Amino acid sequence: ARVVQISTLPAKLPKIDGYDCHGLARPALMTGGDTFDLALCAQGLLVVLADATGHGVGPALSVTQMHAMLRMSLRLGTSVEALYLPLNNLLAESLADDQFITAFIGTLDPQQHALRYISAGQGPILHFQAASGRCTQYFPTSFPLGAMALDQPCSVATLAFEPGDILVLISDGIYEYENAQGEAFGTARVESCVALHHTQGMKALAQALLEAVQTFAAGAAQDDDITIVLVRRDPDDAQDQITLARDFAALDSMFVLTQAFCARHGVAKELALKLDFVLEELFTNMVKYGGGARAVKLALHLRNAAIHAELEDPDGHFFDPTQAPDVDIKQGAEQRVPGGLGLHIIKRMVDTYEYQYDQATSEGCVRFSLLTQPQLAQ
Repeated sequence: ARVVQISTLPAKLPKIDGYDCHGLARPALMTGGDTFDLALCAQGLLVVLADATGHGVGPALSVTQMHAMLRMSLRLGTSVEALYLPLNNLLAESLADDQFITAFIGTLDPQQHALRYISAGQGPILHFQAASGRCTQYFPTSFPLGAMALDQPCSVATLAFEPGDILVLISDGIYEYENAQGEAFGTARVESCVALHHTQGMKALAQALLEAVQTFAAGAAQDDDITIVLVRRDPDDAQDQITLARDFAALDSMFVLTQAFCARHGVAKELALKLDFVLEELFTNMVKYGGGARAVKLALHLRNAAIHAELEDPDGHFFDPTQAPDVDIKQGAEQRVPGGLGLHIIKRMVDTYEYQYDQATSEGCVRFSLLTQPQLAQ
């Protein structure tokens, strides 16, 4: 039953330009009453979190049945509002009288940044709004699936994503997780954790939520299934881009940008210094050896628990810094030929490092990343 249930979960999470999504399920027993889905469909990105009453084999079969019906309906092109009524009534016929399924079912249009959804008894729905740094709560829009047969469709709600906003869907296995004193983890702790870690990637945020509830529980057993679904629109990175004149004096402007970026995202001082060192070394090499007049472009991003930097040189001679020869640092200064030490150090500081060059346009581009939380990548 566990193998069957796991096979219904996404084997690979979808990649959508401008968005970062992640989902995970941790059943309390070998099988659980929770399920989730993140998948591309004709309507955009399908987002699902569902929770059947109880946990174990019976509820696992119930949510697997619902999942199959839902996937089939969407593949046939059915809209969210059109599928709710027949899905609910089919489940009302097949489920036992004391069983039902709470479910959030939505489709995200990544071009319009709008999520149309139905929440069948599933709540709270948390919408972290980056502009305010706080979560807004939304409540269910209809009855749980299969609780009773219905003859009227329910209304569809719409959630608008602004840059940096996050949809936070969590089953009650986290909200109701109790410590030894019988205190529940609760919504406020979830919101605090999201606010604290919202600049990280969604995989890192999901891990932070799990760690927070485990720390709170202090060894208390998991009594209910835990499922997390997170969808974030990428932050507006326009403010983290700059055009740098091909002059050493432009370093001052570059450091103003990096300081503002690191302060806004809470980057540790040691990592900020490392970022400045790598950028300074790469930029000064472009100024010395680029050979052109057009300005260099710098862009910074924070995603998936890492700082990503990109330096574009529109007038560069081909030179791949990632392939620069290593320096024998054991040699004395009087024996060693000057040059290359900075690039030698960079290769050992960054976590990813790549170079691209377009021979036709003489445009080069260096990209590198620095992990903000190295333990998450292991």
